[in-house]
Amino acid sequence: MGIELDTRGGPTSGPYYEDFEGFNMPEPPGHGSRRIPRGEFPTGPEVGTRLPDIVATDHTGRQLDLHADRNGQPAVVVFYRSAVW
Repeated sequence: MGIELDTRGGPTSGPYYEDFEGFNMPEPPGHGSRRIPRGEFPTGPEVGTRLPDIVATDHTGRQLDLHADRNGQPAVVVFYRSAVW
């Protein structure tokens, strides 16, 4: 899927760039931390959608099975990216 980035905006009178909402930063819109998707952007499954089988390791090294370990109780799953790639 190709994701279109919002690059509306432009340079200001100083070393900053202004985006379409009026925020000023040293990076132009669409670059670095200003990579904002434009239009509809899928962010994950809808609330209430059953997730696939997920088995992960926690911080102590113990394996967790998302569906088996919670005994039918609701769960919140948060994915984040590491600062180390």
